[in-house]
Amino acid sequence: MGWRGVLVLAGLALAGCAQTSRVDENVTPAKLASAQKGVALIRVGSASPTCLHTRVLLGTRAGEGYKRGQVIMVANLRSITASQVAEVALEPGEHHIIGYSCVAQNSQQTFVSDPAGGQLMGTSYARFSVAAGEIVNVGYFHFGASKEGRSLFGRNVRTDVEITDWPLAEIERFKQQRPTMYAQMTTRLMTVGGVLAAGEQARICEKWQALKAEGKAADVPPECGGAMAAVKKTKGRL
Repeated sequence: MGWRGVLVLAGLALAGCAQTSRVDENVTPAKLASAQKGVALIRVGSASPTCLHTRVLLGTRAGEGYKRGQVIMVANLRSITASQVAEVALEPGEHHIIGYSCVAQNSQQTFVSDPAGGQLMGTSYARFSVAAGEIVNVGYFHFGASKEGRSLFGRNVRTDVEITDWPLAEIERFKQQRPTMYAQMTTRLMTVGGVLAAGEQARICEKWQALKAEGKAADVPPECGGAMAAVKKTKGRL
């Protein structure tokens, strides 16, 4: 997915027994609609063999960034009997995965995100939507991050994201362990990245066009029909 992202290492004390995020299994579409909520079911994968638990940070769009929202967890990733599906009740609309963390056996946490100042993040790794009264399986979120290369200002973090259906074994496990929710769920896989809605993209492109017309911008961005910026590579030394 490119080079955006910041890798942060921090000690994490997990109070009590870590538990996978769950909602009331007796929830129904009618109850959710009445409460103006929807439920997203997210299978979260392990980014490393050392991950014991994993968390993802959800958020919503705020201008060109993303505002922090709920944190959901999948606990005991090494278990072959427990479901690796997190459940979360959300407001209707579009939601984004804007952070990922892996918690090791020693409670060391590795957190990957793209801070953009204040409570905002700059990158959406995947997005999905829920409607009021809906229980939706948004798929299996595979995440990887690695430090590659070295610029003059430090090392970059490369993130790789893939979205797939749940494995067959997971589908059967969820069906057995959460039968009521399974019977009511639909499946609509999340999409990689945080592409702007058509209306928002059009508004931004109009601003760029106006700036270009005023001579305040050399060109509009490629996503607005402009040319790619020329990049010249040179060799040198400090």
